[in-house]
Amino acid sequence: MKTATPAFLSRRASPWSGCLCWLWLLLLAGFGPTAAVGQSFLRANGPKIVNASGQEVVLNGVNLGGWLLQEGYIIKPGWPGIDGKQTQGTVKKTLYNAGLTDAQVEGFYQSYRDQFITRPDIDYLASLGFNCLRLPLHYDLFLTPAQRAVRNGVIRGTVPYNTYLTSLQSWYDADELFRDPARLEAVRLIDSTLTWAAANKMYVVFDLHAAPGSQGTDANIADALRPLDFWYQPIYQDLTTRLWTTLARRYKNDARVAMYDLLNEPNHVPTNQQIHSVLQRLISAVRAEGDNHLLLLEGNGYGNDYNYLEPSTFLDARNLVYNSHRYSGTGYLLDNGVNSTEPGANNLRFIGNLRNFRTRHNVPIWVGETGENTDAWMGEAARNLNSVSIGWCHWTYKRFEDRNNAALLHIPSPYIVDGPGGLPQVLENIRFRRGVPNSAVGALAPIRNGIVNYPGGGNYDGLVAPYNGPAAGRRYQVTARHSGKVLGIEGASLDNAGRLQQQTPAAGALQQQWELRLSADGGFVRLVNVNSRRNLDVVGPSVENGVLVHQYELLDQDSQYWQVLSNFDGTYRIVNKYTLKALDVLDQSTADGALVQQYTFGGGTNQRWQFTDLGPAGGPLATTNAAAEARLQVYPTVADTELHCFYTAPAAQQLTLSLLDLTGRVVVRQPAQLVRTGENPLTLPVAAVQAGVYLLRLETPTGALLRRVVVAHQ
Repeated sequence: MKTATPAFLSRRASPWSGCLCWLWLLLLAGFGPTAAVGQSFLRANGPKIVNASGQEVVLNGVNLGGWLLQEGYIIKPGWPGIDGKQTQGTVKKTLYNAGLTDAQVEGFYQSYRDQFITRPDIDYLASLGFNCLRLPLHYDLFLTPAQRAVRNGVIRGTVPYNTYLTSLQSWYDADELFRDPARLEAVRLIDSTLTWAAANKMYVVFDLHAAPGSQGTDANIADALRPLDFWYQPIYQDLTTRLWTTLARRYKNDARVAMYDLLNEPNHVPTNQQIHSVLQRLISAVRAEGDNHLLLLEGNGYGNDYNYLEPSTFLDARNLVYNSHRYSGTGYLLDNGVNSTEPGANNLRFIGNLRNFRTRHNVPIWVGETGENTDAWMGEAARNLNSVSIGWCHWTYKRFEDRNNAALLHIPSPYIVDGPGGLPQVLENIRFRRGVPNSAVGALAPIRNGIVNYPGGGNYDGLVAPYNGPAAGRRYQVTARHSGKVLGIEGASLDNAGRLQQQTPAAGALQQQWELRLSADGGFVRLVNVNSRRNLDVVGPSVENGVLVHQYELLDQDSQYWQVLSNFDGTYRIVNKYTLKALDVLDQSTADGALVQQYTFGGGTNQRWQFTDLGPAGGPLATTNAAAEARLQVYPTVADTELHCFYTAPAAQQLTLSLLDLTGRVVVRQPAQLVRTGENPLTLPVAAVQAGVYLLRLETPTGALLRRVVVAHQ
């Protein structure tokens, strides 16, 4: 059978039909190459997603389904597939059965990926007002061509499934997976998407849509070779962990990435505990790389059942976002009332349940998929979700069909599975200029429906207003309006974690003097204690009200940066960049030595501060003493009944070991103990301590050493 290979396709220009022809020309003229500038990382602040300036960001976007993973119904409506399976694998098998060679099929898919989504597609979505893209990923695109060929052999029927499992294990053991990310097909396409998105001020969500081994029984979603094998073959979970480790290592400093969706739509998994174990492993793997991106969690039942997956069940709940996939159809009708609920507080489909879960657990909610319905239902869902500041992502951008459908665009026939003769035309029709707009565009486009992406007036760049407080580069005495007392460090401590308190002013007391050091972006300052050369920092750091403030050596983290904002009465409020909370004298006390906490700014005089200029700043900032820090080793940092650590003493000395909560309160303290020169094992009982995050403090003759630890009772 004669087939046309993609390398020889002609490129025939064809304008958009109807009223959108002008838009195509406008997009080509108006969106030249640009660089992403100034964008700030997104993070969770209680129930909101915010940028570095604390401005709320609501992610309203579109899924790029059908591009890096082809679900069968996107390829041809009503296609029966092979043996009842409508997966990307059975699409490939259809091409093999039609006489195409392995090289021809792979060549077709290379051209398909290069043409299905390009820069004009992203320009168009941005022109409609969307600020986010969700990128469904297929794990096989992270394999090398030679590794992917083995998986294709299973699809074709020339390689036994168990041989593929053995190969995966061999590649894993030999560290041959994801060794050179820049050369992998998925990474190439991710990087292109990030470039196009940033040029349009859009965020990108990485979605592991087709996980190794198939995360459910829905073969279509995961392009399954064998349903649910993700949960039964350890190599698949090992491979997934290494994949997220690789991505975290590469993208941990990339603010264009909004979130990592760690595992798309686990479904019909026997127990939620299995999902919990995997998510905990993936969270730990990402965080171990120093990656603080938002992590999007999906529950059982296509991302809706979150029993045993609440934030309190995870060892580190920072920057978690909870995901709902909202579809409505026969047998699972769903209305869009903002107060509608259903039984089961952790079932996240109805908007009322979403809101209640968000409030109860103080975490952001995002609807990562919704759509596949009438224009009226989809438009109502979009507007109602946005009215309660819940972002959403439409499924999907475009799919094959010769008529209007629920995607934003439809691609006219021929279809991939109709035979090799039509493949050149398929590759032409998937180009942006050949797509036909559906009526869903009018129902969903944010600019046509009053959808708000930045409720507080923020922006993608997260730009901070230029610093406008007391002059930076100067020394100050900082006085509480309500008491007349000044900020100082308890006991004139030179150690990390010396606590901030108010004190009676004393002439020449360096522990009561503070330097303002301007941040690189010009919007924040460090408050540096002149005596210790340490920075004002929030314990933890925690975003909760009532957490104490202390000094700490120089760290490159937002909890050490502050906004000093005028109250227009001669006083200032001092607001932490990370937590958005203000310095506050505990209980409005006027007593000498009263501690200082962070608290939501309410305008009280115990939150208002006067700055008295004492002259120019000078001197280095305190940094880590690496040798001293290395003396204390804590492993593991998660404990149930006892916390174990080792201290290598340079000489015989006395030590005091204690556990502090995030308000700085001592929870457990051991009497001072004498240790010998060399390594000394230390144990702290924590069986009676409530589960949570704590600071382990070891007081030595040369200063205090701190470690963040977790108490998690089984």
